[in-house]
Amino acid sequence: MAETHAKSDASGDHAASAIVRDARVVAISWHGVLFDAGRREIHEALRAAFRPWGVELSDDELDGTRGPTGTPQIRRLLSLQRVAEAFRSTKGRWANSEDIAAIARDLEPRLIDAAARAAKPNQDAVDFLQRFHRLGVKTAVVCCTPRRLLGPQLEQLEHAGLPLDAVITADEACEPAPAPWGIFEVMRLLGLRDARDLVFIDDSDAGWLAAKNAGARSLELASSGRREGGSGADASTTSLRDL
Repeated sequence: MAETHAKSDASGDHAASAIVRDARVVAISWHGVLFDAGRREIHEALRAAFRPWGVELSDDELDGTRGPTGTPQIRRLLSLQRVAEAFRSTKGRWANSEDIAAIARDLEPRLIDAAARAAKPNQDAVDFLQRFHRLGVKTAVVCCTPRRLLGPQLEQLEHAGLPLDAVITADEACEPAPAPWGIFEVMRLLGLRDARDLVFIDDSDAGWLAAKNAGARSLELASSGRREGGSGADASTTSLRDL
């Protein structure tokens, strides 16, 4: 297999196309890529969960902490100085583990509601998966969220008839990105020995780092709120339509 370090010798859509050209497996992220473009619904759920604690989250703060949602994103948000100080201003103390657990409990039903509002798969991702399936490339989706929080989307995924060879959630992979276990599980299920034969597509730093940690290649799907090409991914694109 030819090495395609596309970012170093090409740019834009050419680089993105080059990096998937010889892939044997393409795997995409659940949130932001297959469902809920821009993670708008997840972001609204997080805003609602933080509001009772006297913290209003900005678009930049939510965009900058994209990645595995739920408790991991709550921790990332509270590690931001502005958010941490807003919490302290309201509660008179810094957030502790009990506070994080309480926010997470409040967030869970909101995430289920968010999954219902964004239950239809993003059409560009559907077209992308179908196109690569016709080319004989195996396809997978990786998610760091438990299945219990994905119910409405899982139902739609089943009805959509997408040609997915593997669906990995937090129930199958033991740690969220940037841990590489989700990608390792895809490789195991699909009989892939060389991680460089897999390209992982995500809209968050944690996903690209998970691919790197697994030895796979990564493609950034840059959406609103993120600057294309500013990530640690091997290549970047603003759309899956032309790949």
